[in-house]
Amino acid sequence: MDRAKDSSFEGIRRAASERVFAVLKCLDVLVPNATPRQRKKLAKKILTLCDGQDRSLRITQAAVFEMVQRNVQCIAKNCPLLIFAEPLSRELNLFFERND
Repeated sequence: MDRAKDSSFEGIRRAASERVFAVLKCLDVLVPNATPRQRKKLAKKILTLCDGQDRSLRITQAAVFEMVQRNVQCIAKNCPLLIFAEPLSRELNLFFERND
């Protein structure tokens, strides 16, 4: 392994170690009575959230259609149920993104 790659790896290793240390120190304050197993589980969740990836869930048109179709009925004899799945899925996603 050449020296440039070795020093780059060392920098990454040091940064990762500092992040883990910081999270564990925060957990000491936030959940002082947590067991080691609980602390490890919480630390993994926190570090995963800090990786910058978008993990937000989106409701698809098909999912909206399926949810609504299973839970509605029409009292008329020959009533075609008309569902606008795309706008409904958009509305549901907007609703759940609110930070009330």
